[in-house]
Amino acid sequence: MTSDDPGLDLPDGMARTGMTFEELWLRQLALGGPAGRLEVEAYVLGVLAPDAYQHDLLAQALNEWSLERGGDHPVGYWGSTPAG
Repeated sequence: MTSDDPGLDLPDGMARTGMTFEELWLRQLALGGPAGRLEVEAYVLGVLAPDAYQHDLLAQALNEWSLERGGDHPVGYWGSTPAG
């Protein structure tokens, strides 16, 4: 992601990283996220709209997963993505 590129939204980030909902849920918990397992899935699927804090926790979890596997920071943070 560059300064001109807002990054992927949460669903596209999930697809790019290959992370499961279970893995994303556990990682956002480790970052201090309050969302339950089903809430995380609902946020990614667009059933629920995350607030800025929750969106950024999910984006951080996806980005860290990507970095650990030799990738970049593919997911944009709140306000940088079309939905944020």
